[in-house]
Amino acid sequence: MFDLKDLRFFVAVYERGGFARAAIALHTVQSAVSARIRKLELLVGGALFQRMHRGIVATGRGETLYRHAKRVLEQMQEFEKAVRNERAA
Repeated sequence: MFDLKDLRFFVAVYERGGFARAAIALHTVQSAVSARIRKLELLVGGALFQRMHRGIVATGRGETLYRHAKRVLEQMQEFEKAVRNERAA
């Protein structure tokens, strides 16, 4: 089962091009980011990123996960906003 926080971490790594930059953006440590990515890699059965000398590149599996994760996270934001608006009404 996918965890939304894991997906947020994954999207941060993908969009920032590295684990250290994602950790800074997420206000956490690099080892926490790496652990969540490892967890996702076990879940999907393979590497999500190729570790290069100067950063990372998403694998095909990583590209697919990014497209879906981005959509899921956007839908969650819309859902949370709708629920807040309902409570305010």
